[in-house]
Amino acid sequence: MGNGHHEISYTVNGEIEKTREESLTVRAILANAGFTPPEDYVLSSENPPKDYSNEYDFVVHLHQNERFVAKYKAPTPTS
Repeated sequence: MGNGHHEISYTVNGEIEKTREESLTVRAILANAGFTPPEDYVLSSENPPKDYSNEYDFVVHLHQNERFVAKYKAPTPTS
């Protein structure tokens, strides 16, 4: 079918990422931005605000200049 899609730029924690895919999984967005293993992080979008906690296979439809924030899931302290 060929990939005639234009390049989409988006940011994760202020770092610019680029793709020709119109949608990516939460796992792919995290991995492409260097957050590995993705399961150690939570991804959120800024506009509209959405938290993708434990939704690593959720498909995000990307928009030009979309902004995401990746946060490390701190391990639960044991006492």
